[in-house]
Amino acid sequence: MKYLTVIVVSILALATAGPLSALELPLHPRLYLSVEGAEHVLSLAQVRSRARSPRFRQTLARAGASSNPSERAFVYLVSGDTSGLAVVRAALERNVSSYTQLMDRALAFDWAYGGLSDAERKKYAAGLIESARAVGRRYRIPTVYHNMCRGRNMGQGLAMLAAWEDAPGAAGYEGLVTRELGEFLELTGDGKQLDDMAGRAGWGGGWPEGYDYDRHGSLYALELLLAWRSCGLGDHLSGSTFWRDKIPYLVYGTGPDGSFVVGYEDNDWPFPMPHERKLMTFLEGEFDSGLASWWIDTWADTLNAPAYWDILFSDPQVRNVPPDKLPSSHLVPGVGLVLMRSSWERDATFVHFHCGPWYTYHQHAAQGSFTAWRGRDLVVEPGVYNGEVDEHYVNWRIRTISHNCITVMDRNEVFLGPEAVRSPANDGGQLIQNWTHKPATVAEWRAQRKLRDTGRIISFLTDPSHDFVEGDAAGGYNPVKVLSWRRQMVFVKPDWLVIRDMIESGRPHFAKTLYLHTPEKLVMDGNTARTEPSAGNPLTVWSLLPPQADLSVGGGPGGTFTYGGNDWTGPEQYNTQYGTAWRLTVARDGERLTEFLTVLNLAGDNPGTGAELLESGGERTAVALEGGRYQVAFERGAGGRYSLIGEGITYSICGTVASDGYPSGGQAVRLSGAGSRSARTDRHGNYAFDNLLPGVYAVTLEGTARSRDVIIEAGSLGEVNFD
Repeated sequence: MKYLTVIVVSILALATAGPLSALELPLHPRLYLSVEGAEHVLSLAQVRSRARSPRFRQTLARAGASSNPSERAFVYLVSGDTSGLAVVRAALERNVSSYTQLMDRALAFDWAYGGLSDAERKKYAAGLIESARAVGRRYRIPTVYHNMCRGRNMGQGLAMLAAWEDAPGAAGYEGLVTRELGEFLELTGDGKQLDDMAGRAGWGGGWPEGYDYDRHGSLYALELLLAWRSCGLGDHLSGSTFWRDKIPYLVYGTGPDGSFVVGYEDNDWPFPMPHERKLMTFLEGEFDSGLASWWIDTWADTLNAPAYWDILFSDPQVRNVPPDKLPSSHLVPGVGLVLMRSSWERDATFVHFHCGPWYTYHQHAAQGSFTAWRGRDLVVEPGVYNGEVDEHYVNWRIRTISHNCITVMDRNEVFLGPEAVRSPANDGGQLIQNWTHKPATVAEWRAQRKLRDTGRIISFLTDPSHDFVEGDAAGGYNPVKVLSWRRQMVFVKPDWLVIRDMIESGRPHFAKTLYLHTPEKLVMDGNTARTEPSAGNPLTVWSLLPPQADLSVGGGPGGTFTYGGNDWTGPEQYNTQYGTAWRLTVARDGERLTEFLTVLNLAGDNPGTGAELLESGGERTAVALEGGRYQVAFERGAGGRYSLIGEGITYSICGTVASDGYPSGGQAVRLSGAGSRSARTDRHGNYAFDNLLPGVYAVTLEGTARSRDVIIEAGSLGEVNFD
């Protein structure tokens, strides 16, 4: 069969491509490598040479000792060792309904092809297609945002490509596989204008189901895209912004203790696994990424990817590049995730904030929530996720009340639940969307946008001295109940977190309650609450607004999961999930517009005199920290600017450069005036200057006459944009 060179297909062309049957696929082996090789695809000779090299001698031996059919087929392919073909044949004799097992068998069939008879090829190819049908019957979730859809697409796609000329039924999957892969590419945001990102959950490298299920969703998509490329059907990897962005998504999302954000979406294993090791190994080699290499050596050096994966995709020439020269905080815009830390040291403070759209199952009704870590978990989202849909999951784990959020109680509100819990409890929180009709595509999400646009990041500004983030999460609630809610946070590194909430309810009698959960016992003293840690400094919380609020401490053993007179205790805690936690509640009713001002000292050594309210009720709300060492202020209204002054405080200027709406990467930008320096935009068109003092500045696009004058007074500046 004639070998085809790589055909680069655009995302739009892929979604509307003609029949694959009009093309000839290359000879076997054609999955992840090819006989002759191509750009970004190793040839069979190159793979054999790598496998024989001293670097991979032990890796190949590990594959030869494996009971995995794809590993044994790979050993046969690169060495001619036929001892593992019995394992391959035994696996291919059995049809499966698991997409991961189908992927494994498709690879094994392709790599062992030369060792099979014509009759075996026909028989096993037919089995792959029958397994593809079984996978389709088992996994019916239609949404592009869910990991099972990606798994189904991966399994059926690899089976189709492996069995193409040997199973008549393979061509029948062409339309489905191509369409679903095209839908995934729409999700990534690759090649799109900056104002066309609505519904594109992958913008910035994130995944809507959170870190635990990203290790399935994104990786499944990668498996198929690698085979797509090696079969000459298009390269959607080497030029992809989404796949490059997976590197900082994992680097920033891994906290100083080596775990992913605890409690963010469904996640019962918030630690790196072989899945992340596998993904970062590919990204290291594909993009020559020293940052990915650093992450592997720092957090995943004891984890193994499949032996064939290391041989095919790792790059021994890449050297570690630690992140210490990068900003310490990061925004993942597609999912509305902000990851803030005080430094890249192991003793850094780590704060996460999420405020984004609702896309699919495994997300929580908790836009606007946050957590904090400093040497230990300080602010958490308690509850236990074990994959079961029970009363604990429906009435607590995914609900607003279990997060560090605000509830607004309309006692007549009715929530929608699953068949197992048809009438969920009323926690006063955000809408439950897990069991409503899920948007299958980006286009469907946009058609349902009024319901799905539950939160968004309004502003994110980062500087070595402090971060500022503002989120709008009103869309997460019943619109009759909550008219507006914006949360602003100033993180004065490393000790202080100042949170200002402006929330307006539809009725004055809808009581508003702010929740803050901690794994350590809380003790109240007036408007101040402190934890009682077994070691280290306490977390201290001041509730400064609203005045006359009802403050209380609850939770603890036997009370963690209680509200409304019910106890929603669930399964025993495991891993780093919390089965016991305490909570501070700040409640206020009798008014439509309420301002909350909450200050946290994040286990710092010297909280001094704490937090003191300086001004409120007028045009500004202001607070002094540590006896006036720092002053933080917010403009009056539902949103607005912030200001911060104090010892060691500096500021930043940032913006985006675009051309016809598309990001302009690599554009030189010059800063002059009170300070002088230059920068280049990243692949998103973003630039930033930090460590700036107050003064008058000019930001100029190099090589043009375009310039913008800005004044830094007492806060960082964003959206200094050029288009």
